[in-house]
Amino acid sequence: MSKWLKLASQLESVGMNAFRYQEAHLYCEPVADELSSGAAHFSSIATPLTRFIFISNALEETYRLTSWLYEHYYAKASQDGANIERKRSYSTQASWLIDDVFSGIEFPKYYFHKVDSLLETSSHYERIFGAKFDIDLVSNVERSRGLSVVRNIRNHVSHAVFPIVENPEYTLEFDDPRVKNLAISLLLKACRVASMNIQVLLGVVCNDFKSSDYFYLCDDPDVGQDFASVCTFEYLKQLHLEQRFGLNESSQWAWRSEVMEDH
Repeated sequence: MSKWLKLASQLESVGMNAFRYQEAHLYCEPVADELSSGAAHFSSIATPLTRFIFISNALEETYRLTSWLYEHYYAKASQDGANIERKRSYSTQASWLIDDVFSGIEFPKYYFHKVDSLLETSSHYERIFGAKFDIDLVSNVERSRGLSVVRNIRNHVSHAVFPIVENPEYTLEFDDPRVKNLAISLLLKACRVASMNIQVLLGVVCNDFKSSDYFYLCDDPDVGQDFASVCTFEYLKQLHLEQRFGLNESSQWAWRSEVMEDH
């Protein structure tokens, strides 16, 4: 999970070489201009698309992490006589946990605002591109709707139905730049919600931090106690907000220096 997130967070841009299979630009300047424009255009799509794939893979790992919890509660519900359809995919298992088992959990701040914004954008995307979703994009009130809409968008990408919009400067297919911006906006919002979905699911499946890095930082003779008091599951719910503390090395050392000064 962390490796996929690392790839997503360190990704700057996906470069496109539009000149690779062309020769006319060597003697025709307008062709060179078109190819340069196309390279910038497709890079602006490929970058958020690649980042979404990386984050979706991290979310898939998180789904697998929650599977044992689904099996536990599904078996318990079945033993209690509940007639429940068994969920086959990890993602729908996670949705069931959110809706029916942990319905009282506290979600990250602004989570449902971000989800509803993605649902609204998905509704426009569905109408313009003729995309199909298996959920209600308008009046969905399920607490797991954030997981469901990201799963649908991921399926569009993995099944190759996500639209690769042609360059609006050189085509009549979608010559309105807002169409391209809609597709990019959908990916950016989906990345945001997918990352927050990971926060939600980690809060469900984990009770404490167990990494070697966590224990190493807790043993810091100068700020170990401060670190342990800050790095709680309340911190996990705040990861999507701007804050003064992070687990990456740069943020951690900046925070450490600040704590040392306060001491």
